Amino acid sequence: MSAGALAPRSSATARLGRGEALLGAAVAGLAAAATVVAGPAALAIPAVLLIVIFFLREPLALFALYLVIGLFKEEAVVKSLPVDATLALGLLLALVCGVRLVTGRVRTVPYGFALTIAVVALSLVASLDWTSAHSYGSEKTTTFLTVTMLAIGAPFFLFERWEDLRRFFTWTVVVAVPVALLALAHPSVDTGRLAGDNTIGTSRLLCIAALILVLGALGRSRIRLPAALLAAAFIAIAAGVGSRGPILSFALTLAVTLAAWLLRVPRKVAPVLAVAAVSIAVVPFVSLPASSSQRLSEAAHDPVATFRENDRYFLAQQAFELIDRHPIRGAGAGAFSTVNSTAKWPHNIFLELWSELGLAALIVVATAIVAALVGLFRLAWRLPRHGREQELVYILLGVFVFNVLAVQVSGTINDNRDFWGMLAIVSLVVAGGLSPRDPAKA
Repeated sequence: MSAGALAPRSSATARLGRGEALLGAAVAGLAAAATVVAGPAALAIPAVLLIVIFFLREPLALFALYLVIGLFKEEAVVKSLPVDATLALGLLLALVCGVRLVTGRVRTVPYGFALTIAVVALSLVASLDWTSAHSYGSEKTTTFLTVTMLAIGAPFFLFERWEDLRRFFTWTVVVAVPVALLALAHPSVDTGRLAGDNTIGTSRLLCIAALILVLGALGRSRIRLPAALLAAAFIAIAAGVGSRGPILSFALTLAVTLAAWLLRVPRKVAPVLAVAAVSIAVVPFVSLPASSSQRLSEAAHDPVATFRENDRYFLAQQAFELIDRHPIRGAGAGAFSTVNSTAKWPHNIFLELWSELGLAALIVVATAIVAALVGLFRLAWRLPRHGREQELVYILLGVFVFNVLAVQVSGTINDNRDFWGMLAIVSLVVAGGLSPRDPAKA
């Protein structure tokens, strides 16, 4: 195609060039071939292209959706896709990371975080030699080294400035809106609980979105009322879902984060109380399913007794029995499934790491979490009091603390991609990997 074929022409002398004609014919031919091969499904190609272009232009939205795509997999639209939704989003995310790697837009991975992930990955691979569940262990290891590893590495390609952190939180709230609507539209027929089978994941995302809104509203008076109302709606729906773990994690996280914030900025006491009062006041007016109300009230009245009657207590006992037999190197990836073929994992990330991957994996992950928390607290107190960066650090602190609490009662190391992703983001922020909002100040 010649350069003149793409040069602009005046309306008086406009003519269809040979290159443009060939390009148009090629596009028409591809469209016709797609229609013949795919049939009516080819009509969705323009919409798919628009979605792909949008995600390529908004990679933080892509990352936020990638972390929680499992909540949408039972929907008819997602199930009708010709490829797995996680795979499709993962390929797009890998493409974005690849382009940024080639163009040099990648942040340095902190040594401590890299060591943590390396120990976990190597422990998974090495433990395949002695695991009693080789098939499930191999699947678990492969998933961690591909799907989960992408969530771990993507933040170092996507987050460049503090503004990117704000946009990621915004997209997290945006993704939570359709999740909340789907929870309302799919109550369980047997129990009346919202969200059907996706109770824990749905409740976790809604509580995270509520945390972002509540903590974000404290620093921006213009959005305080709408943010409080939307947060209250998320909390009410999460309560209707009825999963106790995320609700208790939300309450503890809010207490920890607000305590840290108020110790630094006492004048924010009144707005905090107002936002909390609005959120709490809405819940009694929501008609909760009987099973949800009973579960939440029992957990609040006597959490220890409730835990001992819960399945998590027996899973913990089974995990400790496995640890007693293999206290140093662990029983191997996926070995817990041989102890409990129904649950397959102990629903606690520390017990899972210790019982299957050994003491080294447990120590490095626990150390990384403690280092991240200490770094966030120090950073929040060191940043300027009225700066936007400090507010973002407190939101990040709240979201990270919530994820740390949440993985103590649910999920496996691969289901908890949001935890690993947040650990990566926190490690990047604490290491000083984000530039100021104005690139000229970098």
